[in-house]
Amino acid sequence: MKFFSYTDPNEQVTERVAPAGLRPVLREFSDEELDSLDSFVAELRFATGSRIVAVGERSDALLIIVSGSVRITAGEAGKGEREVDRLREGEAFGIASFLDGEASAIAATALESTQVLALRRAAFAQLAAWKPALAISLLQDLAAYTSRRLRQLEAAC
Repeated sequence: MKFFSYTDPNEQVTERVAPAGLRPVLREFSDEELDSLDSFVAELRFATGSRIVAVGERSDALLIIVSGSVRITAGEAGKGEREVDRLREGEAFGIASFLDGEASAIAATALESTQVLALRRAAFAQLAAWKPALAISLLQDLAAYTSRRLRQLEAAC
């Protein structure tokens, strides 16, 4: 996935989103497979303190952190909101809403300037139609990642 330089918008950056940085979620993907996801994801940037997802918001996007960090909270802002996790590069959130289309049970806030890749359900449906093996691999990796995260959270409780 190539991005443009901020110093010269006409120059493409030779440095790419490091596939290794996406490995916690997409462990089994080759660099070539990660590159093929490029046309299915959107790059989003958030300033420090920006709300990425609010409790109760309907969002169908799986979000993978490319750079920065995100604070995950439960409960509504100002009404008993409590931190449940902090995520960093390569980690994902919005998984439940991506899978079931229901409103978010968590809020996500950028702790610093943060870049994420968003894969919407409609884009995933296109991926599944055009590259079913890749879509299956993505779901398998997402399931394994989610299982690892649940085990970590259970151990912490």
